[in-house]
Amino acid sequence: MTLWSRSHSLQHKIITAIVMVGLLPLTLLLALTYVEERRALREMTGANFKELAVEAARRIEMQVSRGMNETQQLATTPFLRTAVTEANRTYEGKDAQSIHGMIKDWQQRWRQRDKRSEFPLFINRIVTNYLIRWHDIRKSDYVGILVTDQQGALVVSSIPQVEYFYGKTPWWQAVVKGGSLRGYVSEIAFDPGFGTHVVVVAAPILDDTKGTVIGAVTILLRRDTLFRAIAEVTIGATGHAMLFSSDGVPVICPVLAPEEHTVRPDFISALGGLKAGWATVADDSHGRRNALIGFAPVRFGESLAPGSLGGKQWITVVRQDPQETYAPLAELVAKVLLYGLLVLAVLWGTGVVVARRIARPIQLLHDGVREIGSGRLDRRLELKTGDEIEGLADAFNQMATNLQRSFAQIEQRVVDVHRLEEKYRDLIEHSPEMIYQLNRSGRFVHVNKTGLEKLKYTLDEMLSMRLWDLVPRGQEPLVLQYLERLVAQGRSSMETVFLAKDGHPIDVEIHATALIDQERGGLVHSRAFVRDVTERHRLEQQLQEYTTKLEEAVSERTQQLVASQARYKALFDLVADSVFMVDPGGMIVAVNKREEQALGYAEANVVGRSLLEVVLSGYHDALRGWLTDIITGQRKVSTQEIMVRHADGLETPAEMDLIRVGVADQLLVMVQLRDITDRKRLERQLQTYREELEHNVRERTREIEETKQYLENLLENANDVIYTLDTEQRFTYVNSKIEAWGYRKDDLLGRPYLALLSKRHRGRRLKSTLDIGAKQVYEVEVVTRTGEPRAVMVSVSPLHGVEGAILGVLGIARDMTETKKLEQQIRNSEKLASVGKLAAGVAHEINNPLGGILNCLYNLRKGTLSPSRQEEYRASMEDGVRRVQKIVRQLLDFSQQHEPEFALTDINHVVDRVLVLTTHLFAPNRIVLETVLGHGLPNVMVDRHMIEQVLMNLVLNAVQAMKDGGGLTIRTSVVEGVCLIEVRDTGSGIPPAVLPRIFDPFFTTKSEGEGTGLGLSVSLGIVERHGGKILVDSEVGKGTTFTLCLPVSRERSLMERVS
Repeated sequence: MTLWSRSHSLQHKIITAIVMVGLLPLTLLLALTYVEERRALREMTGANFKELAVEAARRIEMQVSRGMNETQQLATTPFLRTAVTEANRTYEGKDAQSIHGMIKDWQQRWRQRDKRSEFPLFINRIVTNYLIRWHDIRKSDYVGILVTDQQGALVVSSIPQVEYFYGKTPWWQAVVKGGSLRGYVSEIAFDPGFGTHVVVVAAPILDDTKGTVIGAVTILLRRDTLFRAIAEVTIGATGHAMLFSSDGVPVICPVLAPEEHTVRPDFISALGGLKAGWATVADDSHGRRNALIGFAPVRFGESLAPGSLGGKQWITVVRQDPQETYAPLAELVAKVLLYGLLVLAVLWGTGVVVARRIARPIQLLHDGVREIGSGRLDRRLELKTGDEIEGLADAFNQMATNLQRSFAQIEQRVVDVHRLEEKYRDLIEHSPEMIYQLNRSGRFVHVNKTGLEKLKYTLDEMLSMRLWDLVPRGQEPLVLQYLERLVAQGRSSMETVFLAKDGHPIDVEIHATALIDQERGGLVHSRAFVRDVTERHRLEQQLQEYTTKLEEAVSERTQQLVASQARYKALFDLVADSVFMVDPGGMIVAVNKREEQALGYAEANVVGRSLLEVVLSGYHDALRGWLTDIITGQRKVSTQEIMVRHADGLETPAEMDLIRVGVADQLLVMVQLRDITDRKRLERQLQTYREELEHNVRERTREIEETKQYLENLLENANDVIYTLDTEQRFTYVNSKIEAWGYRKDDLLGRPYLALLSKRHRGRRLKSTLDIGAKQVYEVEVVTRTGEPRAVMVSVSPLHGVEGAILGVLGIARDMTETKKLEQQIRNSEKLASVGKLAAGVAHEINNPLGGILNCLYNLRKGTLSPSRQEEYRASMEDGVRRVQKIVRQLLDFSQQHEPEFALTDINHVVDRVLVLTTHLFAPNRIVLETVLGHGLPNVMVDRHMIEQVLMNLVLNAVQAMKDGGGLTIRTSVVEGVCLIEVRDTGSGIPPAVLPRIFDPFFTTKSEGEGTGLGLSVSLGIVERHGGKILVDSEVGKGTTFTLCLPVSRERSLMERVS
C-alpha cells in the first residue's frame, strides 16, 4: 500500500501531506540521534574492549615472563651451571660420530629403565633434588623443568617422565645451536608424554669466561595457566577474552574449541597492525556478524630468540555478542518508536479535519466536470466559495459553451478527412515496403499489409504494441533515442532488428518523418518506411569476416617470422663458439657477439674484410682449399686446428669448423672458431702431472715396503701374541710370541682357533668367538703344547676390506696367568688384614656367650635350680654355643682361600654374612646401623666370597671414618638390570684433592700400621672383574657414600665390558 498514488482521493492526499510534513523532520531528527548514539556506544564499548584486551595481554605476558625470569635465574645457579659444564666435558676430544654414539647409548639406557617414574643412577641427585623442590613450589603452573647440555642431552630434570635427547627440538636449536643470548618461548603444543598442552620457555646457560652458550634451562609451562589468565577477563554475560596468533589462528578460547572458530580476512587484517585498538568485523570468529572486538599484542619485557612463538606474535582479542553490546541502543529505539506513534496519531487527526474543509468544494467541481466530459455540454456548475475554486467553476462553464460550438465544426471536417483517407489507403496497403504510423506515445496507429505479412502479426496485435516492443531486449534505449531525434529534427533514420511473431529476426532500415503541431508544439504522429536489409547485412558480414580472417593470418605469419628471426639471432649470438659468416669469396658478412668477446673484432669493423686477415698466413692456402671444397658442394669440413690472430695482435690456437649454409644463389659459409688455449695449457700440465705422479708412486711404493718391514718387526717383537683369523676361524697369521706356549707358527697356520682353547672354555666362548663382526674383550683358558693351562685375556676386532666387507679377525692375546696369581695373593693378604682387624672384636663376641655358658654351668652345679629353670639354662647355653659356632664358621669361611666361582647369589644374604662379622664394632664406636634391604631382589651372578671381601673392606673403612660415632646405612636395590649396594657413613668425608686417588694401589691416608693402601684397589679390581663399577660421593664434614654397581646377569656384564 502506497502513501501517495494518482488513484487516491484529494482528501487522502491532503491528510498524507500534513502527516509527512510533520513526520519527516521528526524522523530525520530521530535517525540522526540513532546514528550518533550508535557511534558513541560503539566508541565507548570499543575503548572498553581495548582496555580489557590490554589487561588480558598483560596477564599472559606476566605468566610467560615469570617463567622466563625463573629459567634465567636457574641458568645462573652455580652448581647447576657446574653440572652442565661437567656434562659438556665428557664430549671433549671426541668427534661428532663418537658424541652421537655416546648420546644414543645413554638415550637407550634412559628408555630401558624398569620404572619410568624413577630417575636412573647416572642423573645428578643433588641438582635433581634442587629442581624437584623448585618444581614443587610451582607445580600448578609447571609440567616440569629440564636442563640440557650443548649437545641437547638431558643433564637433570624435575620429573623422570621426559625424553633424554632434545638436540632436534626447535627451542634447543634456537637457544643453544643458534647461540642466541635471549630467551625462547614456543607455541602452545600438545605433549603426548604428559597428556596436556604446554608452552616451552627456555633460557641459555652462559659460560662466564667466554660468554658462549653451554646449555639451556627449559620450563614446560602448562597451558592451563595461560587459560586461567585469559578466562578471568570477562565483560557482561557473553563477553570474554581470547588469544590469537598474528596470522589469525586461535590459540586459547574459553568458549569454543580452536577448530570451531571462523576467521575471515578482515579479522586478520584488524590484528595485523600489532598494536592495541578496536574494530568492527564482519565475523568475530564466533559466527556473530558486524561485531565489535578489542585487541592488543602480547609484548614481552625483552626480545625473544628467533623462531619464538613459531615466528609469529600473540594477540589478545575481546569479543561480545552484538545483541548484548547494542542492548542499550535497542531500548532507545523502542522508546523513540513509541513517541513517534503518538506524534503520528496527532498529525493524522489534524489532517482529517483540515482535509474535509478543503476537499468538499473540489469534489463538487470534480463531479460537474465529469458530467461535461461525458458529453453533457449543457451542464453548468454552481459554486459559491468566494475563492479560486469558484473562478475555476466559471471557467469550466465557459469552456463547455465553446466546446459545444466547436464540435459541430469538427463533425463536418471529419467527413472530408474520411474521403481523402479512402483515396490513399489502397496505395499504402499495397506498397512493397513496410509502412507504419505511430502516435505521440510510440504506439502503432497503423501498419500496412506488407508489414503485417513480414512480421506475422494481426493488425489488432500490432495496434496494441509500441515500436520498441519489436526490437530485441536491450535495444529499447536506442529506439527511444531515435524517437527523440525524430521529434527534435522532424525526420530521422536508423538501422535495427525487428523480431517477427515467431522470433525470426529481420534487419531493417527505418526512414521516418514526424507531423508536428505548429501551434501547440509536440508530436502529433509519425510515418515511417521500413526496408528489409537482412540480405544486405548478411553479405556485408561475410565480407567483414573474410577481411578479418585475412588480416589475422597476415598478422600471425608476420609475428612468427619476427619471432623466428629473433630466436635464430639470439642462438647465433649466444653460441659458445666464435662464428663468422663469409661469402664464397671469403669476405665476412656477419659475426656473432661471442666472436667479439673471444677475438676482440667488433662487427662494424670486421664485416666486409677477408677472413684471411684473421687467420695467420701459414694457414691461408689451407683455408682457401677448404672454402673451395664447401663451394663445390661439400656439406662441411671436419674440425681443423689452426692459429688465429686476436684483435690486439696475440696469436691464439683454435679449432675451425666450416659448414655450408644457404642455397646456390645465396650460398654462405659458417666458420666456427673455438679457442683451445686452455686445453693446450691443460695438456701440458697433464703431461707434467703424469711425470710427477709416476715419481710419487715410486716413492710411495718404497715407503710402503719400509713400513711393511717395520710393522713385521714390530709384530714379531711384541710382548703379546698377535694373530689373524679368516672368516672360518682359522689362523692366517701368528707372531713369534706363540713360541712361549710351545707352538711354532707352522703348527697353527690353517688350524681352527678353538683347538687352542681348553675343552671347558670352548663351549663357553663359542658364541663370542663366532661373532666376528663386533669388537670383543674376553678371558679364556689356553692349553700350551705341553698341556699346561694358561689364563689369557683376548681382544679381537673385525678386519674390513676396501668395500667394507669383513675379511677376518685381528686378535691380541695377553698371558694373565702370573698376574692373576699376584692378584690372588694381594686379595688373600688384604683378606687376612681384615681378619686381623676383626680378631679382637670377634674374640669379644665369642667371650660374651662363653661367659654366659660358664655362669649357667656354675648355677647348674649348685643343684638348687628347679627343673623348669634348669631347662631355661640349658636352652640359653645351647643358644650361646650356636652363636659362637656361627661366628667361628663364618670367620673361617671368610679367611679361607677360594677359587673364583660365579653363581646366582642372594645379595641380601651376602650383606647379612658381612654384618655378622662386623656388628660388634658398632656399639663401642657409637655407630648406629640402618639397613634398607630391597624385597624381592633377583639373584645376582657373582663370586660370593669376593663380594663379601669388598663389603667387609667398605664397612671397616666406614667404621674407621666415624671415630666420634655416627650413622652407617646399607641399602640394596636393583635398577635397570643393575644391582646397587650403597654403603653410606656420616664420618669425616674425603677431601676433593684426595678423592681421585683413593683407588690407586698403596695409597692411604691412614697412620702407619693402620692400612696397606690396597683395600680399595683390590675391591675395585674385584668389582670390575664382575663387570661392575664403584661410585663414590663424598663431602668433607658430612660423610661418604660408596655404591657398588653389579650387573644382575653375567652375560650383561661381559657385553658392557666389550662396549
